[in-house]
Amino acid sequence: MASALRLLPSTATRLRFRPRLPLSTAASLFSPPSKAVLYDQHGPPDQVLRVEDVPPVELGERGVCVKMLAAPINPSDINRVQGVYPVRPPLPAAVAGYEGVGQVHAVGPAVTRPLSPGDWVIPSPPSFGTWQTYIVKPEDVWHKVRDDVPVEYAATVTVNPLTALRMLQDFVKLKPGEPCA
Repeated sequence: MASALRLLPSTATRLRFRPRLPLSTAASLFSPPSKAVLYDQHGPPDQVLRVEDVPPVELGERGVCVKMLAAPINPSDINRVQGVYPVRPPLPAAVAGYEGVGQVHAVGPAVTRPLSPGDWVIPSPPSFGTWQTYIVKPEDVWHKVRDDVPVEYAATVTVNPLTALRMLQDFVKLKPGEPCA
């Protein structure tokens, strides 16, 4: 019995100095309620798109919740809604939009990328569902951008500039320093 009593102080010390889990792992993190532009079937945008309230979404261990600041309307977005673009989100309840810029609202407890609330981010590669007020995607989707870049530039950096670059690389034989306008 005496030897057992001698173990108690060291056990108590180990328990007392055991690192505490962050609060975020004790309770699940959720996005705020959101508004989203949704569609259940393909067709003319004015007939199939609707704006609805979306309930909070759980972030999970490696999820990042982003408050969208701007999301453009590209011809490819319209083509996805119409159902004629080769890459389309799954139906029903697809959220429209494929690119944009947002501000990190919250990060899951196991996120390893250097993302913090307040950071500006873009989905890259572009990712479905940007036409909503809050979006939750895995951490590897999000890439930081500087917050001194105009929001309309940051929102459009992932789709159209790459199309222009491919056209220049594939169809135009430019020489170094030659203008392309």
